[in-house]
Amino acid sequence: MERTYSVDELFSAVKRRWKWAALVAGIVFAIAAIVIARLPDEYRARAMVMVEETHPHPDLVSPVILQPLEERVKSVRAQVYARGLMAVAVQELNLYPKLRAKEGLDGAVEQLRLDTEVHAEGDTAFSITVRSRDAAVAAQTANRIAELFIEQNLQVRNGQVSRTRDIISQKLAELRTQLDGQEAKVLAFKQEHKDALPELMESRIHERESLSKQIEMEDGFLRDSQRRIDLIGTLPYGKETEVGRLEDEYDNMRAKLGNATSQLTDDNPDVLALRRELALTSDRLQGARKRAAQNDLEEKRIGAAMTAGRKNIAKLEDRIAALDKIVAASPLVASQLGVMSRDLDLVRAKVGTLISKKAESEIAAELEARSAQSEFRVLETATPPTLPASPNRGQAMLLALIAALALGCAVSVGQELSDRSLRSESEAIELQLPVLASVPRLAVANRPARFLSLNAGS
Repeated sequence: MERTYSVDELFSAVKRRWKWAALVAGIVFAIAAIVIARLPDEYRARAMVMVEETHPHPDLVSPVILQPLEERVKSVRAQVYARGLMAVAVQELNLYPKLRAKEGLDGAVEQLRLDTEVHAEGDTAFSITVRSRDAAVAAQTANRIAELFIEQNLQVRNGQVSRTRDIISQKLAELRTQLDGQEAKVLAFKQEHKDALPELMESRIHERESLSKQIEMEDGFLRDSQRRIDLIGTLPYGKETEVGRLEDEYDNMRAKLGNATSQLTDDNPDVLALRRELALTSDRLQGARKRAAQNDLEEKRIGAAMTAGRKNIAKLEDRIAALDKIVAASPLVASQLGVMSRDLDLVRAKVGTLISKKAESEIAAELEARSAQSEFRVLETATPPTLPASPNRGQAMLLALIAALALGCAVSVGQELSDRSLRSESEAIELQLPVLASVPRLAVANRPARFLSLNAGS
């Protein structure tokens, strides 16, 4: 039969077996008290570090490394727990010598991580708390970890600024090389299409207009020359010309002079007059011949000039045709040159921006170097605590007493549950066995008599 117990019955069982409960509770409490008394004292030392904003104003110079203070404080825990920092602290302060001898430096580093707590204190500060059995060691470790964090962080920030400056310098060198190549490309393109450059189109148009005017002038000269040649071509030929008439007249005068000299003496006035007329006619004939020769030369000269004029016109027309081709090709050249010029201007703008960034990074690096020591400041130095932080022996003793009493009660209840004897009429009735005999209970004052029945199973 499975028994069930109420709370009152369990409480009564504990009361009946209080000696066992007290014995067990006393033994457990004594053991716990010994253990608590022998627990080593643990001290806690805390150092607080302040993170201050030291960047120059953005209007003065753009910051090279910009990270919100809240994000920096959040990342402090990972930086403090870094193996490099912890290992340096363990080696410098000679922490956990026994553990290092047993598990090596990694074991000591892991133990220091367990003994170190990092908490954010607001938005611009954080605390480093170290636990140790030695108060002085706890304070030294907390202070040294804070110092190592500041030193390491300053080195990292200086490295960030230096790397940023180096990256900008490297990129600037690359862009300058690209700029030189782009300028050489544009210069070669201009040299190749020097006649069709957009800036020369206006002069080309003026040149074409000037050539057209020269052609008009040459055409006018050719027309005038042709008219002069036409005039020369309309002069009479043969006997009708002045030379022909003067030659006939000269021949007639010679004939007359011959007849006169054959009939008259040389000093005859008629002979002298004919000789004078013959001399005058000879002079006139020579002048006419000279004039005729000059007309021939003029015709040849005009013909040569007209030939040269036609050649000049042909050259001018060829030049105009070449100019027309250049002007027609100018839009395509201008488009290609515009694309190349835009690329060149873009590279120049990038170079100018990087030059400005480089100057700003150099200023920022100088400011970082000057203000690095003031960016992280130990706001509160850890001091050796006078009282241990743990264990709390009073609290531990109270918990041990409660646990001992609970264990004693549990032992009493366990004994009660393991006891199968009958303690009430209800338990006997629940057995449902036949009654063999009943023993009357003596009557007590003010109480009716009762009978104790025995059944076959008892």
